[in-house]
Amino acid sequence: MISLIKQQPTLLLFFHGLDSSCETNKFTCIEHTPKYCLTVNYRQGFQLALDTYEDLLQQKMAEYPQIVLVGHSLGGWFANHFAHKYGLKSLLIAPCINPNVVLFNRAANIDDLPFPHHNSQMTKVMIEVNDEILAVATARQTLIKVPESWEVEYFEGGHHRIAREDKIKDYIDELTK
Repeated sequence: MISLIKQQPTLLLFFHGLDSSCETNKFTCIEHTPKYCLTVNYRQGFQLALDTYEDLLQQKMAEYPQIVLVGHSLGGWFANHFAHKYGLKSLLIAPCINPNVVLFNRAANIDDLPFPHHNSQMTKVMIEVNDEILAVATARQTLIKVPESWEVEYFEGGHHRIAREDKIKDYIDELTK
């Protein structure tokens, strides 16, 4: 007898950047289904953001057997944090892995963030060399001691916004298999 049980698809949980929202094209350009993003105002305090995302992730982990985390900019820090905490796969797009250094003069309550850990699961990182917000030199310095399971790719040109939707799609397809 053939089993007709349909496997539930992998949820893609997206973490937006500072002063952004789930309405950003950085989220809406992603075609994966199902996907979810919650708008969080990081300027209200990073501990509140951590708690909000923790509750959301607990809820989604109860609903879906597999979750892949995707984060852009400061959202990359949150995606990395929770990927490390729960052993999840992640895609970090122009990530602000160490906001204490990168955003020290742009955002309040940065000191609330714990030191970044590096997820030991499969992690893909996309950095564009001409990112006008996050200096590639800082990104390289932050990412120098990542585990072998991380795949860091630097792209010539580009900017802080998502410019390589086709590559993002390829990474998401690979991570959600």
